[in-house]
Amino acid sequence: MKLARRRTLRFNDIGLQRRIMAYVFVGLTILVSLFAYVALQAVDDSSDEILQERLILARTVASSVDRVVATTATLVAGVAASINRSGATFPADAESSVNTLALALTDVNAGTPPELVALIDGDGRAVARVGASSESDALLAFAAALPPGNAPVVVGGGAGGPLIAVASSLAGDARDARVAAVILPSPQLLRVSDAASGDVGSYRTELIDADGIVLETSEGDRPLTPTRHIKIIRDSLNQQSSGVGEHSPPSASGEEAERHVVAFAPLEEMPWGIVVEQPEDVALAVPNDLRNRILWIAGLGFLAALGVAWITSRQVVRPLTRLTERARRIASGDLRGTISPEGQDEIRRLSESFETMRNRLETSQRELEEWSRELGDRVEERTAELARRSDERDLLLRKVMTAQEEERKRIARDLHDQVGQSLTALTMTLGSAEAELADTNQAASERIGDLRRAAGDTIEEVRRMMADLRPSVLDDMGLSAAVGWYLENHLDRTQVESSLDVTGLIPDLPDVVEITAFRVVQEAINNVVKHARAGHATVRLTGDNNQVTGEIIDDGAGFDLSAIEPGADGGWAVGLLGMNERVTLLGGSLEIETAPGAGTTIRFVIPLSQEVASA
Repeated sequence: MKLARRRTLRFNDIGLQRRIMAYVFVGLTILVSLFAYVALQAVDDSSDEILQERLILARTVASSVDRVVATTATLVAGVAASINRSGATFPADAESSVNTLALALTDVNAGTPPELVALIDGDGRAVARVGASSESDALLAFAAALPPGNAPVVVGGGAGGPLIAVASSLAGDARDARVAAVILPSPQLLRVSDAASGDVGSYRTELIDADGIVLETSEGDRPLTPTRHIKIIRDSLNQQSSGVGEHSPPSASGEEAERHVVAFAPLEEMPWGIVVEQPEDVALAVPNDLRNRILWIAGLGFLAALGVAWITSRQVVRPLTRLTERARRIASGDLRGTISPEGQDEIRRLSESFETMRNRLETSQRELEEWSRELGDRVEERTAELARRSDERDLLLRKVMTAQEEERKRIARDLHDQVGQSLTALTMTLGSAEAELADTNQAASERIGDLRRAAGDTIEEVRRMMADLRPSVLDDMGLSAAVGWYLENHLDRTQVESSLDVTGLIPDLPDVVEITAFRVVQEAINNVVKHARAGHATVRLTGDNNQVTGEIIDDGAGFDLSAIEPGADGGWAVGLLGMNERVTLLGGSLEIETAPGAGTTIRFVIPLSQEVASA
């Protein structure tokens, strides 16, 4: 299975302009992010300051309510003290004193009259009173039951909800006589105006009790229901501590409404508190608008800077791109066309330098082409001469080998016709002489017998020499028979085991192929006999209609092939060279595999081409 090679895209491969834009993008991102962070941090600080201002507003309203409660207690105590100084438990102007106290409490409570102001005797009856509402009798009963003192307490108010009551005892014989006042902070007192415009429409202020029930609002509606901000102010209410936050209170349908800024401040005089709420989009309009402006300015500035960087870099990169393309064409060998100067400053000078380089390269290229043509002509001439000499050499080698084979054939024939016949006649004569002297001269007969046997050995040696020079079996029976005969006559007598494996040889091989293959095997076997010190040798011959292949393998000592050089004395390395020359001359190849101690393998291939067949 082939695995596809994936080319990793490196940063340097994305192009100069894109790299410039990447650097600019990173730089602008860092700069704009830093600017936006600092600016938004300032906006967040401004938002925190606004939240703290809302908390201060809640504390201011709470202080106003506390001041009203404290002032109410002081005024009630003052009236009681005045009555005590007059020496009468119930002065004749008691009605006037109560009215005066009611007017004073109305002024203190931002124009809202008290729920009840009364001068109460020891039996709980009102000697004088202000406040004739449907709840005033119940409030009178509450006031009469108050322990005398100036500390304000919470009393029930019926449908009006809890109220603030203050009672101050009178001196004299009337036990439990007192001056009492019941108030609820005025809606006007709870209102907070916008310092910039005087608008009170964006704020809503609530007076809540310890359970979070709204007792009074800046609108004066007295809902007497849990505040819708109880979720965010619960902890502050339980701990009677100030706090400010943002949240989305539930609407009348139960879904969350728009977000509000909510500040809570507890009262010091009562276990109640003040809630100041304002829509977030009004309270934080300035910082939110500033935040949006900063984001828009940062975004537009970022895009504008990128646009300017893109235009500027393009003015620089475009001529560089064209120069790069021209340089690539020059590198590929295309020197056509001039390079016109582009851009300004360094880019223009670079264009001029490229044009100068192109002109010089074009001149050099023409010179090189002329030299190349001249060199090509010389090489062609030299090659033709070498080819001619190679052909002459091959022809000469062919003729030499042919002459060598013819000379061997002639010598073998002469040895057979002359020396062989002479030795045969000599042997026969010596045999006759040995027989004639056997009865008369035994010693001479024995000596003649020795000569006859020596002549016989000489005949055998001559026959072997004739076979080596030109074995007749090769001409009569072909290559495989000749190789088998040679193995039997040369390896067996040297105690070297041999085997022959012939597969697929076609009959009637060309003479030149047969004699070449035989000579290679002959030289290899001679090397086995003389140098290999082998115990076994194998010859394999295979063939088909295209080629003849041979392999000679021995288990001998082997040798270092890289150290073999033809010797001047005609050593055995010359035989290896001769084998290769014979095979190469027929267009074949010869390969030798050997190593010290690993035996030797010689392989050769001789093609059966038309040229070889006709050779």
